[in-house]
Order: sequence, then C-alpha cells, then structure tokens
Amino acid sequence: MWAYFFLSYITYLIYNVTVYFDPETIMANLDEDNPVKMTDVVFSIVAFACTSFQGIQCLMYDRGSQEINRSTIAICAGCLLALLVLTVLNLFGILSSWFLVLQYCGYVKLVVSFGTYSPQVWLNFKRKSTEGFHIGGVLLDFGGGVLSLLQMDLYCIIEHSNDQLTGNIPKMALAVATLLFNIILIWQHYVFYLGNEHSSSEKKPLLGRERSNEFYTVNVNAEDGDYLVINLQDPEEVSTARRATGSQESSV
Repeated sequence: MWAYFFLSYITYLIYNVTVYFDPETIMANLDEDNPVKMTDVVFSIVAFACTSFQGIQCLMYDRGSQEINRSTIAICAGCLLALLVLTVLNLFGILSSWFLVLQYCGYVKLVVSFGTYSPQVWLNFKRKSTEGFHIGGVLLDFGGGVLSLLQMDLYCIIEHSNDQLTGNIPKMALAVATLLFNIILIWQHYVFYLGNEHSSSEKKPLLGRERSNEFYTVNVNAEDGDYLVINLQDPEEVSTARRATGSQESSV
C-alpha cells in the first residue's frame, strides 16, 4: 500500500507545483485565474515528505517477510512509464500541450484513492462488521474533504470565477471521491454493522469444550519404565492423574 501512496503523492506534487509556479502550462485551457493555490502545494509537499519518511522507516526497521509484491511494482512502473512517454511526446512536439501530462499526474492520485478506499469498503461488506477498523482516520479525512470543497467554493466567490471547480478537476474529483467513500465507511461503522462482531475461525479455541474420558500416557523414563498418565477431560486443567511404574509402552 505504501508504494501506491508514494506514487500518488509524487505525481500529485508534480501536478500542483508545476501548475502553481508555471501557470502558462495550463492557462491556455482556462479563462484567467490559476486554480492551484499555495495550500495545494503545501499539502502535496507535506504528504510526499511524510510518505517518504515512512519509506525510510521501512528500510531502517525490521519488517519481517513483508515485501512489495510484483503486481504492485508492475502497476507503479507502468504508471511512471506512461508519464515518461507523455513527457517525451511533448518534448518532441507530438503533443501540443503539457496540460495532458499534468492532468495525467492529477488523475493518478485520484485512481490510487479509489484503489485504497475500495478494499476496505468491500471487506466491511463481506465481513458484515467493522470490528478492528479504526474510524478516526476516516472522520479526519471526511473533515478534510469538506474543507477542501468549502475552500474551492470560497475562491469561486472571491474571484468571481468557476475555475476552481472546472479548472482543477483532479482536486475537485478527489474531494468528491473522498467524501463519498468516507460517507460509506461511516455509514457502515455507525449504522449498517453497528455492534456486529466478525465470526472468525481464529476466535475458536484449538481444543474444543467437549469433555472426554480419554487418558493419554506419556513415557517419561524409558530406562526405568516409568510413565505419566495425563487426564485431558478439562482442557483448561491438565492434571497428572497418577504416576505408575510399568512397561515402556505408551497407551491411549
């Protein structure tokens, strides 16, 4: 999952920084105002820095057998390769505008967001429970989506232009997608599956509660022929029933 986040934030950073500091790349497609603001640039930088720091931690600390699987590497490599191809086509004049390249960078972030929310929604639906799911991050994310839409609306009012909504499609679509998925997750947690506990085989005890009259004989000292007879009638109280001297055979 980290690889997808890293890919999305680096492409979103390219989109925001380029459009903000070099607005000519996109102004031909807009009326007047730059749809990317400094807050968007700061968000991209902070998100990319935090994700990079997490990657450094993965390299520094013991991660056991966890590795980035091949399918993830292939998908990320494919996205970066497509970005490289679009860039080369623009450099050689085959594409007439950098707008398509920048829009592609923004849409990568949007697609990754769909890919990160969808599995959790499906898992909750399949389990019919949100047990173990931390809703705090979703609530914060929901608040961020609301504030993002509010910010764009305020800029539209101040600038007397709709460029914030129509000119920054990746940000607009990202805010809407975030709100929709968060509403679904919040609804699942507080309404649909409230109080439901997931019945998993992992919760079942390895030893059943059924009582048994079986006795297990364990050979302790083969030389002297001593053995233990252990009563497993109650799995919580395994007791030694008797110590006897006899043959070296273990019987059940």
